[in-house]
Amino acid sequence: MIAGGIDGCKAGWLLIWKDQQGYQYSLLDRIDDLERCVKSAARFFIDIPIGLSSETFHRSIEAKLRKELKSRSATIFNAPCRAAVYEVDKKKAKELNKRILGKSLSEQTLNIKDKILETDRYINTSKSTSIQLLESHPEICFKYLNQGQILMSKKSQKEGVEQRLDLLSRLDPEAKILYERILAETKRNQVKRDDILDALCLCLANQISLKTQTHFITDENQVDAQGIPVKLAYAKL
Repeated sequence: MIAGGIDGCKAGWLLIWKDQQGYQYSLLDRIDDLERCVKSAARFFIDIPIGLSSETFHRSIEAKLRKELKSRSATIFNAPCRAAVYEVDKKKAKELNKRILGKSLSEQTLNIKDKILETDRYINTSKSTSIQLLESHPEICFKYLNQGQILMSKKSQKEGVEQRLDLLSRLDPEAKILYERILAETKRNQVKRDDILDALCLCLANQISLKTQTHFITDENQVDAQGIPVKLAYAKL
């Protein structure tokens, strides 16, 4: 089985995976392009909420994730409810979310609302049995790839980029080669440095977890109204 990582970017989605030929990457316009891009059985760690709140189910895993990251908890945002995700008008989406969950939506959440919609729709409608998407989070994965130590530096700063790239390179020297290749072959208005780091981290964590054990963070609210599990995947060294 192919193991990969997916992170959202300005171009759409950055997909990184490793197969018998080595590391590969692709930019997807939409998440349902996965089935045209990947022909083998594959599992991907993806940095997007999977399993959404509704009138009868409230997703609450974010509170547990914030405790995991402590002072870096700002990298965790509240996932919108499904009704808000499917509402085209942003003002109405904010009102729906406030009515159902008691909270409005931040600009950060609104900016990725369409990607959450794509993913939710794909999971609910895809007939593929060969591709599996598991929600994950790069900073959680970086933590557990770093012996459980949170990386306090920010990816927006040079130190943060270097620290994370060094960690990934120690785990797999080919990771840095791919990072430099993607930097050279894409534009920053399509793919940012931190997008590459995040997708690489998710890919490596996924590979390691397939070889050892896939760990999950869950809480008491584990299955949404559509029957979709709410759990966050990561790997431990």
